[in-house]
Amino acid sequence: MGKTIIGEDIFPEIIDQYNSCGKTAAYDLLRSRYGIKNPYFVMTRIRECGKYTYNPETDQYSRTDENASDSVFMDLDELCGTPLGKSEVSASPAFDVRPASMEKLIHELISDRLLTLSRYITLDSSSRTILIDHTSLSADGYQIVTH
Repeated sequence: MGKTIIGEDIFPEIIDQYNSCGKTAAYDLLRSRYGIKNPYFVMTRIRECGKYTYNPETDQYSRTDENASDSVFMDLDELCGTPLGKSEVSASPAFDVRPASMEKLIHELISDRLLTLSRYITLDSSSRTILIDHTSLSADGYQIVTH
């Protein structure tokens, strides 16, 4: 017997069933329509996919705001300071993902630059020498200036 794989395209149907009729009805839907023997793991996938958040107080799922999770960079309106007509909500530093994402981006850019430089420059700490490949640097379009 093959495995039944539930795609993310049916998550809204499962969430609607869960929110309107409850957990048991959603599990019955997964068992009867899709042949899932253990629907707990499908619900775990829904929680971990990031598109839905679970509120234990109301025992319901809600769709997460996609703009909030992708707002690492400022758009042109925010950058220019033009008002959007929305009330601005100040995010607390504990929930702000911008510094961590920006730090990750900076580390990636620096590591890319160091990787590029490592093709041309070799540091030998034991003999305290720096080996620079002038030929490859010139061939790749870099200008060499020594002082």
